[in-house]
Amino acid sequence: MRYTLFFLAVIFCSCTDKTTKNETTITIQNEFNEDDVSWFRNTGASTIKGIAKFKSKSGDIRFGKDFRIELNPYSAYTKERLNHIYKNDDSGYVYIENGIPKFIPDPEGYHKTRKIMCNEKGEFEFNDLPAGDYYVIAFMLWDETGGGIMQHIKLSDNETKVIEMINF
Repeated sequence: MRYTLFFLAVIFCSCTDKTTKNETTITIQNEFNEDDVSWFRNTGASTIKGIAKFKSKSGDIRFGKDFRIELNPYSAYTKERLNHIYKNDDSGYVYIENGIPKFIPDPEGYHKTRKIMCNEKGEFEFNDLPAGDYYVIAFMLWDETGGGIMQHIKLSDNETKVIEMINF
């Protein structure tokens, strides 16, 4: 038991050290307003489907059921936040080794996204979506490496968009 607690303490401290030395704090100027994205909770007849694959800095390519895809509705707050991470709000990717910034404010409503997992082939699908302006973000992290890929999508009524979220 004593060794287990020591081991857990060492892991916690080493994880804390790694994240704090790369973290920066960014203040978002645009306010997040949940009313602006209330349409996102509606049901529609549109679909976004695709595939996600990530190549690490060392050249390791990963995809599969362990990776999460999030769908965020467009808002001025989200656009500004993603511009800080991906250096634009259209598409891009980042490596986890480069650090993940913290944002203030970080409103709870911003995190009310639709989340799914890829299947073993790296495929994903969001169904029953209302028409709207979206950000699709793939979180592909493993063994303290990997990163995120983002795409900005505009979806019409009864439309199916097929996208590739690949950084190579």
